[in-house]
Amino acid sequence: MPKLPPNSRSKSPYSGDASLCGKASIARRTPLASLAAPWTFRRSLNFLSAVRGPLRNLVVLFAVLSTAAGLISCGTRSDSGPLRILWAEWRPSDALQELSKVYTDKTGVRVKVVKKAWDGAFGDATFAEFRNRADNYDIIIGDSQWMGLGAVGHHYLELTDWMKGNLDTAALEPAALKWYCEYPQGAHRYYAVPCEADAMSWAYRKDLFEDPRHRSGFQAFLQRKGVTPEFPLAPPKSWEELRWIALYFKEAVPGMAGLVMPTSRNYDAATMSFEAVMWAFGGDFGDYATHKVTIESPQTVQALKFFTSLMDGTSPGGRNMGFNEVNAEFMAGRAAMAYNFMAFFPVLASPRDNPDFYNKIGFFNSPGHTDAQGVTRRAAALGGQGMSVNAHISKARQARALDFLKWFSTRQTQTAWAAKGGLTSDKDILNSPAFRSAAPYNPQFSEAFRLMRDFWAVPEYDDLLKVCQREFCAAFQDGADPAAALHEVQIEHEAILAKRGNRP
Repeated sequence: MPKLPPNSRSKSPYSGDASLCGKASIARRTPLASLAAPWTFRRSLNFLSAVRGPLRNLVVLFAVLSTAAGLISCGTRSDSGPLRILWAEWRPSDALQELSKVYTDKTGVRVKVVKKAWDGAFGDATFAEFRNRADNYDIIIGDSQWMGLGAVGHHYLELTDWMKGNLDTAALEPAALKWYCEYPQGAHRYYAVPCEADAMSWAYRKDLFEDPRHRSGFQAFLQRKGVTPEFPLAPPKSWEELRWIALYFKEAVPGMAGLVMPTSRNYDAATMSFEAVMWAFGGDFGDYATHKVTIESPQTVQALKFFTSLMDGTSPGGRNMGFNEVNAEFMAGRAAMAYNFMAFFPVLASPRDNPDFYNKIGFFNSPGHTDAQGVTRRAAALGGQGMSVNAHISKARQARALDFLKWFSTRQTQTAWAAKGGLTSDKDILNSPAFRSAAPYNPQFSEAFRLMRDFWAVPEYDDLLKVCQREFCAAFQDGADPAAALHEVQIEHEAILAKRGNRP
């Protein structure tokens, strides 16, 4: 699932309400990593000890009044009000609101899913909640990359002990626990239950791939280009095959791109698209346990050069395209293949939303790459979110939120969630014939769990991500040397992670 631009200035109608305590502008100005260092009593004493004379009395008075104002403005939600869940504005949140009616009928507790726009308002609301240690929301369905911020900053309630008696972790895909729930990795400490699992995958025009004219035309194209060995026009088995297929359709069909993918400079679009190529070529961001940065490797340089070459098969605007734009281009019939998060696929397979092509589409996961030593690697870029309890709400509200998490995680509810289009992490449901046949991309989703990998999830993830976005885009959009771009990423990532030392 797509990640969020936490510091973007959204034009969404939701953005003016990004912080119900009125501090959205502060949330945008302050580095996100600072949210992992909450203002403690000791920090207050250290600050006061540095102030002398009459100013000290003013500072104390201001602190008392500010604390009282904060309690009045952000800490007065009733324990008996509706259960408020913060999430992004998209189809999965609509499905959760509908599904929650079952919980209301069972318990009498009303549920309100507060939906904020993906283009910034969701991130603004979440990080304002963290910064203000506010209680506007009982549950936050936060992005996988936010786990470090939520856990280290004590914004997410730790669920480790609660899980032992309330969640059957053995029923879940291990990757879901690792990427959506645990921090730090390998510590077996949990701050969320899986909610909407997600991964990037491919949709393709099955009707074009199966057209005899294109099949013969593709073979002639490969012969003309001197490509050996030849291979059929079918879902590709390697990234190299995918590139040749994209180039063929761009050349053979006027006005059609061979592929479209998220390549925007905004937040994480380009990085998410590059990840699967990088990992397939043997590259990596670094060691998530030791924080050693390794992105400047020859394998990653080769991967970024190859990724840049994929742009030869895209549309005129394909070098700077957002997630929704990818869907729009594909549904308009202007691309043979589209790369996106699976949570965006329901509209592609919907007769109502995509009447021209809904029944002409197939799906496949990202292919692999075989290196010079004969080693084949394959990966999928992870998206999605876990469901966390806001640690700043009252104990009574925490208990109520935990009851919702328990209900949501049951086999019965997860079956209903999958039936509404939700992407579950329950192994038995994922492997069931009912799930695999419920949507044309579900079989690929089940496979993707074995391929999933993610970006850094440390509190400094936003700083790390901004460097990647800037340098990756400089390479495939602006023509910068991939080796030089990755050298810059290496240096800046090392500096960012050196500041955090050995902290988790």
